[in-house]
Amino acid sequence: MMTEIEREYAAARTGAVMMDAAAWGRLKLTGKSRLDFLHRMSTNEVAQLQPGQGAATIFTTPIARIIDRTIVYARADDTLMVTSRGNQGRVRQWLRKYIFFNDDVQIADVTAETGLIAVYGPEADQTIQRVSGAAVSQLPLHHWREAALAGTSVLIARADPIGGGGLHLICDSASSAPIREALLAAGIALIGESTYQVLRVEAGRPEFGRELGDNYLPLEANLWGEVSFTKGCYTGQEIIARLESRHRLAKQLVGLRFADEVTLPATLWANDAEIGVVTSVVQSPALGWIGLGYLKPAQGTAGQVVESRGSERRVEARVCALPFAEA
Repeated sequence: MMTEIEREYAAARTGAVMMDAAAWGRLKLTGKSRLDFLHRMSTNEVAQLQPGQGAATIFTTPIARIIDRTIVYARADDTLMVTSRGNQGRVRQWLRKYIFFNDDVQIADVTAETGLIAVYGPEADQTIQRVSGAAVSQLPLHHWREAALAGTSVLIARADPIGGGGLHLICDSASSAPIREALLAAGIALIGESTYQVLRVEAGRPEFGRELGDNYLPLEANLWGEVSFTKGCYTGQEIIARLESRHRLAKQLVGLRFADEVTLPATLWANDAEIGVVTSVVQSPALGWIGLGYLKPAQGTAGQVVESRGSERRVEARVCALPFAEA
């Protein structure tokens, strides 16, 4: 008999599933300077985004440590930003410190006023298209369109592919429940946090509080595509540019395939020397015990064997390229 995670995982791999992502933060920026302001405060090109477009961008400290990885959606009258779960207050506080007298920017926390539903799986696009009438299959990553679903307006955006596909649905909070009911009626299964974590790790997607945070730099987290090396200055830019030009990272995010269960916290060792840390561990129905972690580049090549050491046991681990190929 299949476990709950196995059932949810099978649905994610063969059909479409959804997760209530209301805990991810939402900020709304208004004012004519909003995109220019975000452009000078974060790693990616966002100044020229047009309504319907979006981008992932990272906020870093002056020494290039990660404050958060966010998604920015440009709209006609405002800009909507999705932060990591529970991190909207920190991001808002950080940004407000850098608003100068000549900046026309206002930042509001709209997390409680809005809902966010994440839809994943190979059938995600066609199912959402069927229930909303919106053509979403050709949406570029993080671009969006507005549609009607369950009698209300919803922003449908292309999301990072997890479980074979990805869409984010953002609506007002009162509409979340009827939208979920409409999706359930259309055959989209609901998954929980545990199944989402399996899909996330298989896809090699870093998460704030695990692979992203004050201990890590964007390039170490494999977020090269979310950093512009041609734009002007932004907070943390000098250090990131130096790392890119010298190709010298202190550590890098890797996949790990464990011989047995690993309990966090755990570190990574080779030749009786500590060389890294395990940041996430899940039991995948398809791949067994797998995880994410950081290793020194010399030990981070796929196929190398290292050892995970926790408080109670040692477990062999094989380094894997991301995303996990078999997933």
